[in-house]
Amino acid sequence: MTSMHRIFALLIVVFAVANTAPPSTTTGSDGKPLRGAALRAKTNEEYDRLNGLAPDHFQKRADFINANKDRLNAKVKAELDKNMQSFVKAREEQKKNRVPGAPDVGPFTKKPSELLSISDINTPLGLGEFLWDGDQDLNIQQLKEIFGLVDSTGQTTQSPRAKRQTMVDSQYPTDTWTQGVPYYFDPSLSASGVAAVQTAIGFWQANTCLRFTQVSSPSASTIKPVVRFYNGSGCNSPVGRITDPSYVTQDISLGTGCDSPGIAAHEIGHTIGMYHGQQRADRDPWISINTSNINPSYVFAFNEANSSTNYNYGMRYDLRSIMHYTPYAFAINQSIPTIQAFDWLSQYSIGASRMPVFTDIAVINYHYKCYVGSCGGLLTPTANWTDLNVANQIGNGVWAGSTVQANCTWHILAPSGKFVQFYVKSVGAAGSNSTHCSSNCYWAGVDIKWDSNKQPEGYRICCPDSYYWMNQSRNNLLIVQAYNYWYYTDFTLSYRIAP
Repeated sequence: MTSMHRIFALLIVVFAVANTAPPSTTTGSDGKPLRGAALRAKTNEEYDRLNGLAPDHFQKRADFINANKDRLNAKVKAELDKNMQSFVKAREEQKKNRVPGAPDVGPFTKKPSELLSISDINTPLGLGEFLWDGDQDLNIQQLKEIFGLVDSTGQTTQSPRAKRQTMVDSQYPTDTWTQGVPYYFDPSLSASGVAAVQTAIGFWQANTCLRFTQVSSPSASTIKPVVRFYNGSGCNSPVGRITDPSYVTQDISLGTGCDSPGIAAHEIGHTIGMYHGQQRADRDPWISINTSNINPSYVFAFNEANSSTNYNYGMRYDLRSIMHYTPYAFAINQSIPTIQAFDWLSQYSIGASRMPVFTDIAVINYHYKCYVGSCGGLLTPTANWTDLNVANQIGNGVWAGSTVQANCTWHILAPSGKFVQFYVKSVGAAGSNSTHCSSNCYWAGVDIKWDSNKQPEGYRICCPDSYYWMNQSRNNLLIVQAYNYWYYTDFTLSYRIAP
C-alpha cells in the first residue's frame, strides 16, 4: 500500500461488571453532573497538563463532529435501509429450514440484568459528543479524513466521502508502536482496573510480537508518548500512536464499569491501531443494521467503508471479534437488537468474545509485520508431517550479544475441533543444535504456546534434551515464537493434524 494503512478489525462484546449504566459523579460549578466534552475536560486535567493542551480541545472536537455528522447520518441511513431489504428476504428464506411443528418462542429480548457493553456505559455520559464511534478519541486530522473532508494525503476533497473504517490515512507508519508500547498506571486506576489491564496486556503480548513495557512515570521512558491507564470518563482510547512529538502521554480511560479484561483488551486494540469492524466493506452479507432503533445521533457510527479504503489483511469477517459491537449498540429500545445477523443461528455470535479471537491476533501480527516475508506466517497443517525449517532469518548475524530482540511468530491453525501434534527437532545456529543452550535460554530459543490458554508463555526450548518430545495443542491453534539476541536462531519443528 502506498499510503497510510490502519487496522480495520471486526466489532465488540467486551462487558462491564455492572448491570446499570453508571451515572457521572463529576459535577460542575452549579453542582449538576457534567456530560460530554465538559465531563472529559474535567477528568482529563492531568492529561492536559502533561501535554500542554488548552482545556477546550475536547470541545473543539465535539463542535467538529456536530457540524459534520448530519449529512453523514443521512447517507448512512439510506444505505442501511436498502440492505435491510436483503436481510428480510434472507431471514424469510431461512424459515423454510424450521422443523415443522416447532414451537414459536418469539424473538429473544435483552434482559435488564445483562452486563453492560462499552456503548451502554459511554452513551449516558454523553461521550458521543467528541468520541468517534462511541469510544475512539480521534484528533481533528483523523476526523477530517473519516468525514471525507481531506484525503489520506491531507488534501482537501471536493465532496464529503466518509472513510470511517479505512486502513489508509496520512499518519502511517509513524502511528504504529515499532519500538514497543511503554505504559504506566495512574494512581486513580482501581486495583481491579490494574488487574484487567495486566490480563489484557498479557494476552496481546502472548499472541503477537508486540512488547509492552511498564514504567513508573512518563519521564522514566525514552519512548514517547507513554500510554497512561487511568480512571476517567467512560471507556475510550485514541486509535494508534499519537504522532505529535509534543505529546508526552496518551490516555486509555477505564472509568466506572470499564475495569474488565475484555474492555481493557478492546481499548488496547484501539491504541495499537484497530478500529471497529461494523464498517467493513464486506459486512453486508453478514449483518444488517436496524436504523429504526438507533439513537439518531449515532447512525453515522455504522458507516461502511469501501473496498478501496478498507484493508483487512485477508481476514474474513468475524462476528465474534473483540472489536465487534454488541447486538444492542446505540439502541433506543434495549430489548430490540440494532445489529442482526443474516444467518439466524449466528445472532448470538455477534460480539460474543471475552478476549481477542484469532482474527484479531492475526490482523495485529500482519499490521506489525510479525509475519515478514518468510519470517513468520499462518500455517495450515495436514494429516502428514510437515517441517518448519528456519535458518539465518531471526537475528542480525553478528556473533555478539544484542540489546534488541529479533523475533518471528507462526500460527499453525488446524480445522475447528482438531489439534496440532508437534515436536522440535533442533534449535541452534551455524549448524549446531546446542549453540544457544543455557539454563534459561537467555540468548535465543523457541517458545511454543500449546495450551488452550495462550497467556502463559508455554514451553521454551533451546537445548538438545528438549528435542523429539511429541506433544499436541489443547485446541486447534499452536503458536510458535522464535526470539534472538545473538547471531541467529535456527530451528526445525515438525507438525501435523493430530490423528
